[in-house]
Amino acid sequence: MALTRRKNADPATLQSAAGYTLLEMMMVLVIAGILYFIALPAYEHALIKSTRAVARAILFDIAARQEQYFINHKRYATGLAPLGLPQPYFISPQADTVEETAAAYRVDIELDAGAYLAVQATPLNRQAADSNCMTFRLTRIGERTVSGTQADSPAACW
Repeated sequence: MALTRRKNADPATLQSAAGYTLLEMMMVLVIAGILYFIALPAYEHALIKSTRAVARAILFDIAARQEQYFINHKRYATGLAPLGLPQPYFISPQADTVEETAAAYRVDIELDAGAYLAVQATPLNRQAADSNCMTFRLTRIGERTVSGTQADSPAACW
């Protein structure tokens, strides 16, 4: 839409009606930048926490599979393959099986002298920045531990 000049129009009025000044645009950019840098850490923290929930759910699923395997075979599985899972088992933040480069956690069965002891989820890639909880571990008897800064109070992570 083109501006047409009226006979008695003030040139200053026409100039201000034509668009935004550089100062106004810079103020909008500064405000948007401040909001971005305040919101970004909170968003990343929310992503890390939601991916923790995925890891916990996978560990509980594997523990249930182990118990069913024990009922059927009178012994625990010593690997993930007998439980119908890939080995190595890499999971994404959406609980999908993925390649290591896109994984949030690597899930393994922990053995002690060839006997099933626990299942654990070790953080990878972006999730490795989660220093609070780090590696989740669920033992055969149901004990829940973490290896991060919350190791003394794992309930905060579980």
